[in-house]
Amino acid sequence: MIDEETARVLLARPERITRLDAGLLERLSGLASGARTALVEIAGRDSVAAAVAAARSGEFDVLVPTLVYTGTEFGDWEQVLGNAASLPGRLEGLPGVATAGEMVVLGSPAWWHASAGRFSGELSSRYGFNPTCIACHMYLHSARLPLASRIGARAIISGERLSHDRLVKLNQLEPALEAYRRVAASRGVTLLMPLERVESGLEVAELTAGWPDSGGQMSCVLESSYRGTDGEVRCDEGAIRAYLEEFLVPFTSRVLDAFAGGNSAPDYLAIAGDVITRRSSG
Repeated sequence: MIDEETARVLLARPERITRLDAGLLERLSGLASGARTALVEIAGRDSVAAAVAAARSGEFDVLVPTLVYTGTEFGDWEQVLGNAASLPGRLEGLPGVATAGEMVVLGSPAWWHASAGRFSGELSSRYGFNPTCIACHMYLHSARLPLASRIGARAIISGERLSHDRLVKLNQLEPALEAYRRVAASRGVTLLMPLERVESGLEVAELTAGWPDSGGQMSCVLESSYRGTDGEVRCDEGAIRAYLEEFLVPFTSRVLDAFAGGNSAPDYLAIAGDVITRRSSG
């Protein structure tokens, strides 16, 4: 069952990037102190498999499960929270790896809106493809960076994969993964993708004790919005790189700079508009 406070947050989806409970931050900072700590991105099967792979590597002492909401999900949040709750059992028998006893819930639909929604029409026209899903994944990774810095976590563990049994996803192409990593590295955090080169779902299932591919995760109203009617992804890699370099990376970096300067949320729309305008006039 979802506890009352978590249910309230997931229902309201407030601005929740740095304004977290002081007691929670103190507990996490204490747990991470002197330990090799990583935040774990919790969503569906791939994210949990990535956490298991990272734990098996022996590189971490503490794993902190985190969830980031967007405002476009639908489904059963209890499944995702159950995925996080299953993590300690999946890591049982791995000496020296502890899992934080609570999920950290983060999010900013306003950040998502400025990055992935408000200007998607203009950006699609400019670059020739729908960039919403790439912007969404950049947000999902980057929204965790202020917390990582605050508690001293040195890494974020993600379930991103370049191929899903030969199925290509626009938001998980090489240029996008490189950009996600680069933004995290600029904040002193390593974005680890243990499954990046794993193509077969069978290998992922082995890490999660036979968990089916479609089980236990939320859906998105914009899923596959970049695909044609035949299901194919058609885009130019040069256009993707241009979009990343000219808009998404600068926008995300400026948002993170603003958070580094204080706890108040910046004017996301103003930042996005300024990045676009400067590029247009440059």
